[in-house]
Amino acid sequence: MPADLTNFRSSIIDTPRKPNQEDLFGIQAYQDGLVDYIKFTNTPITIALQGEWGSGKTSLMNSLRYNLCDMSSAPFFGIWINTWQYALLHSSSQAVINILESIINQIGALNPNRQRWEKSKQVIGGIFKRMAVVGTKVATSTMGLDANGVENMFNVEESQDSTVEQLKQEVVSLINEVMERNQDKRGFIFFIDDLDRIDPPLAVEILELLKNLFDLEHCVFVLAIDYNVVIKGLKPKFGELTSQNEREFRSFFDKIIQLPFSMPVASYTIDTFLIKALNNISYLTAEEQQDSDLIADLSEVAQLSVGTNPRSLKRLTNTLSLISMINRRKAQQASEEDDDESVSAELDSFTKKISFSMVCIQIAFPTIYNLLLEEPDFKSWGNALASRLKAPVIEDNMLASLKESEEFDEDWELTLFRICQKETYLQQNAFNLSNLLNKVASMINNDEELGDTVSQVLDLSAVTNIKANTSEASAANTPKRNRTIDNAVYVYKGKQYTGRSKKHDVVFDICRDYAADHPDCTMQQFMAELQPIWMYNLCISLDEYNSKTNNGQRKTGLFIKGLSEEKDGIRLKDGCVLITRHMLIGDVVWTLFHFKQLGYDSQILRDEDNIVYTFDGQKFGGKPNGYYEANVNLIHAMATKYIGDHPELTVEEIHLQLNVFPEHPDWSHFHRLNEEAFQNDLKYQRAVFVDFPPLKDGRIAMSKKLIWPAELANFLTIFKNLGYEPEISRI
Repeated sequence: MPADLTNFRSSIIDTPRKPNQEDLFGIQAYQDGLVDYIKFTNTPITIALQGEWGSGKTSLMNSLRYNLCDMSSAPFFGIWINTWQYALLHSSSQAVINILESIINQIGALNPNRQRWEKSKQVIGGIFKRMAVVGTKVATSTMGLDANGVENMFNVEESQDSTVEQLKQEVVSLINEVMERNQDKRGFIFFIDDLDRIDPPLAVEILELLKNLFDLEHCVFVLAIDYNVVIKGLKPKFGELTSQNEREFRSFFDKIIQLPFSMPVASYTIDTFLIKALNNISYLTAEEQQDSDLIADLSEVAQLSVGTNPRSLKRLTNTLSLISMINRRKAQQASEEDDDESVSAELDSFTKKISFSMVCIQIAFPTIYNLLLEEPDFKSWGNALASRLKAPVIEDNMLASLKESEEFDEDWELTLFRICQKETYLQQNAFNLSNLLNKVASMINNDEELGDTVSQVLDLSAVTNIKANTSEASAANTPKRNRTIDNAVYVYKGKQYTGRSKKHDVVFDICRDYAADHPDCTMQQFMAELQPIWMYNLCISLDEYNSKTNNGQRKTGLFIKGLSEEKDGIRLKDGCVLITRHMLIGDVVWTLFHFKQLGYDSQILRDEDNIVYTFDGQKFGGKPNGYYEANVNLIHAMATKYIGDHPELTVEEIHLQLNVFPEHPDWSHFHRLNEEAFQNDLKYQRAVFVDFPPLKDGRIAMSKKLIWPAELANFLTIFKNLGYEPEISRI
């Protein structure tokens, strides 16, 4: 929170914009054009402001009323009706009467002839009483829409036509008298708000009523309603909307509405609003407010999720404000308990970006948000998850088409697409969702830390989540994924590497020294040396990188836009290669071990280095680098014991039983030994264990690629189920 709390507020209130407030969405031109149109329109006319709930319809109506009715010398009288207010806690029939009564009362209040107005009230009041007796359906019939039931409403001495004419004449007389005494006015504007908040059939009845009663000279109606509400309200009359009857729905709307105006939400410029709103709640520091890249990232995330709906943006701001305050209190509590004043009460810019993204997903796509709570590492989403969620299978022709698109050319993206097919709204926003999650991944910029980063940030936003309760059994059966948190400190030449870029920095420094010591090394030789078996290559030539980014490729394998020759380039004999900033723990550990064999010594210090595993009389771990070495050597020892105890098994059976990636069989650490490669390829020889007892149908090899902590946990579970369990102790 700011030091000066005099004008600080923790929330943004969700109220319509007042006419004198700043235009934060850049819609002034639309508003002014509509004002000009109404000033010079012929009457009668009905204008519909169309837009989803929260899109700014009431704010626009406020501005129209101010400019056309409230300003000095304004050309129109303003009549304002909030239909929600009159419908609340009333029956449909009473709501209709209340709305009509309020409209006519506001007209009558402008008539200086009080005697004339009192006489009109008596006449109109009698009609209202009869309307209240019969009900809403017959109330609309008095407007000449439906002859059924009219005889039940009026006594036999009165006809439908005479009653409708009597009511309309009273209204005409009231309007004409007001206009005669106010020659400078052009007429009345009736602002009918919140029609999309009441029961759709009632909203349609009100539309019909107003159209038939107030289709009069000097009358302009401005309605806040969405076409989808009209569709819902007409279902009792026309049935479900189909391609065959769509014309009937449209004809009704066109009969009532002469000018539809869609709220220009797609044209809203939200950067100004975001900066101002986030500044009001002190979410961004003064320095961050000037960070154009940060603001651009926040704006892009918002556009892909909550969009430009003002109500959603205000909820987003309020949620972020609460999260910030909770974090400050947690920091204060930790500081008091630990007597450590270094605990930060402010989120760093990176955490703010990811937290902002998660709250956007929470508001716009709650289904995906709740799925992230269960499976935060969204790049690991696969067929198993889709099957558990009973997501529909993608047909072959659709699958081929999707794979050609940038949004769905990866397995996890195809899983996302399948999940989106379960809900209409997600279906419509599947491409936005893919771009949004890819944006989050690019901001985190590390697949290995993706799940943990998302999980930690989700802990902040979960307090504002809305989720229906599920059965305890269902919750208990939800699989939990072990994830790796990289708390390692890397050491090279006495320098300690920490922070988000530590893996890149230590690998970069070692590679730079290697290149300096081998001036004749070519790019091809260097890239071959750096690429571990079964690992992604950690570098790319500068020319290839520039070619891909210049061609507009957003995703180029593990290489994300943002690399530079200055910060990431290694100069070699025939060119420059860039070291990626997108490294997995296994990649960097393998690379450090590999270069250690070449004379470039480094260390990896972890909290877990004090863990010692004892299996079959052997101890594993307990020294620098020991944690990772222990993982590989421990699993090698346990696999050797298991294979020796079960010579009847085949290579394929071991391959499947000991695979910690059941969704990806090719990722297994165990595979059939490639005899030819083992004889002729030095790199392959260094990459595998082959000293296992023979199996029923051949020899098996185990990759020496590093086993991550999460994989180790899964391996230990597999072996425990097979009856093999090490003792665990700490130094």
